[in-house]
Amino acid sequence: MTNTLKKLTSILLLLFLAPIIIAIIQTPLMTETTTEKVTEKKKEEIPVVYAAQIETPPVTQTQTVAEILPPRKAFVYFTHWQEAFKPILAASGEKIEIYHQEKNITNFQEQITAQFAFHQVETEFLSLENPSETKNYNSVRPFVKDALSQSNYDIILDIHRDSAKAATTTLQVGEESYAKLMFVVGGEHENYKWNLQLANKLTEELNTLVPGIARKVTVKVGDGVDGVYNQDLNKNSALIELGGIDSTEVELNRSIAILAKAISNILNEQVVS
Repeated sequence: MTNTLKKLTSILLLLFLAPIIIAIIQTPLMTETTTEKVTEKKKEEIPVVYAAQIETPPVTQTQTVAEILPPRKAFVYFTHWQEAFKPILAASGEKIEIYHQEKNITNFQEQITAQFAFHQVETEFLSLENPSETKNYNSVRPFVKDALSQSNYDIILDIHRDSAKAATTTLQVGEESYAKLMFVVGGEHENYKWNLQLANKLTEELNTLVPGIARKVTVKVGDGVDGVYNQDLNKNSALIELGGIDSTEVELNRSIAILAKAISNILNEQVVS
């Protein structure tokens, strides 16, 4: 009886352990190689993002606002296009005058275009078959008005040369000199404050870039002045006095570069804000 009980107990124990033994035999050991394969499989399941999949790359610290945004557009003209500079005429052996039919302020169109383009501002100039037709604000007005009706511009510039002498129109910074700039606003039209606001902003920006390069904004009203300067045609119009009769070509080129930077900063600040 005792032997029979022992045999029965052994059989039951074997039946209980059999599934466990079979599972151990069929399941491979978790070796180092197996672990690597599992890890590789998990890696394959994780999606990989390549640089080419990013449609818009992040902006780096070296990129400026002007480089990110589309180019701004400036319309430029010269009401008093014959205005000349004494040192430039002297350098070419010309008679020293303050007005010249060929060597005058319009000769700086190429420099203006290049500097503005460098700061992502496209420039278009008023093109006239016969410039002698435009000698004052009234005669140039219909041409400017027509140009503005055909395209949209972010800023309109009427560039002049001041009649003041070097003591007023020259800035010395270390070994470099600049032609000072000044904005003139006509206060005799209904919306002149828009023009004044732009002139003040540009003056402030210019003096931030090169302290003292911009003179105080002048608002003109009353007898003996135009009082409008065609600035009523667009709120973003500005009349600029670029240097004076004694300004040199180098001084003028330096100031045009600073003007381009200031205009770009102001225009793109308006877009961002």
